[in-house]
Amino acid sequence: MIDYKSIGRRIAIYRKNVPMTQAVLSEKLGVTESYVSQVECGAAKVSLSRLAQIADVLGVDIALLVSEKATVSPIPVNTEIIEIIKDWPAEHISLLADLLICANATMGKPKT
Repeated sequence: MIDYKSIGRRIAIYRKNVPMTQAVLSEKLGVTESYVSQVECGAAKVSLSRLAQIADVLGVDIALLVSEKATVSPIPVNTEIIEIIKDWPAEHISLLADLLICANATMGKPKT
């Protein structure tokens, strides 16, 4: 089952990270501001083609909007890193995350 509330929540997060108002997003999509609000609240079902338009306007991959497992981050991730690890198994990605946490700690920064 499609979780439109989660999709809407992710759209709102990425829209705010741009930053962009609902009014600007609605204008760029050619829809009403009310529709954007309904999508972000999960009250309106959004088509795949509309999700693709939203992703394009926000400058994100559509997978980040629809995937439950995608990480929503206000910091853009280096696409070169994504390209390198895209085919890695989950265990290797987890190991990389642990290494990054350790490296971050040795630089005197708190764990996230």
